[in-house]
Amino acid sequence: MLLALSVGGKVIAGNQSLRGVEQAMQNTEKGQVIAFLYRQGFQMDATGIEMEDVFLPVVAGDCHLVAVLAAPQGWHRDITHRVALPEDQIFFVVGAKVYQDQPAWGPWIYHYWRVLNLYVGRKLLARPVLGIVATPECDLRDMPWQEIAELS
Repeated sequence: MLLALSVGGKVIAGNQSLRGVEQAMQNTEKGQVIAFLYRQGFQMDATGIEMEDVFLPVVAGDCHLVAVLAAPQGWHRDITHRVALPEDQIFFVVGAKVYQDQPAWGPWIYHYWRVLNLYVGRKLLARPVLGIVATPECDLRDMPWQEIAELS
């Protein structure tokens, strides 16, 4: 009980070692998402504008897509919608499911559960939250989004 309160307090207070764990988790997830997009035939879009570290602009032929490594807390929900043009497709992928808008509680709870587990030495699978903004030319119906749910 004391351990749970201690670790929980550190998460709430923003313990620096936990911030390091979260940053390492994000970097690992980013690399795995890039690898997933490469396997689907996308390449990094070098012509895209310089974007924040959570934005991954990729291109495959006429299809231009921005994958947003959205924070499970919902911090990137609005910016994902703002980077889209009116004709663009916008959706979120959490686990193997596609949502029209970013779910709020499930990803947030799982994220902090995963951080606590990593802090005590247990490794849980990543469940990144991806915001997807894609041009109309992109046919994303057959993308194997379930692979995103299986990142280690």
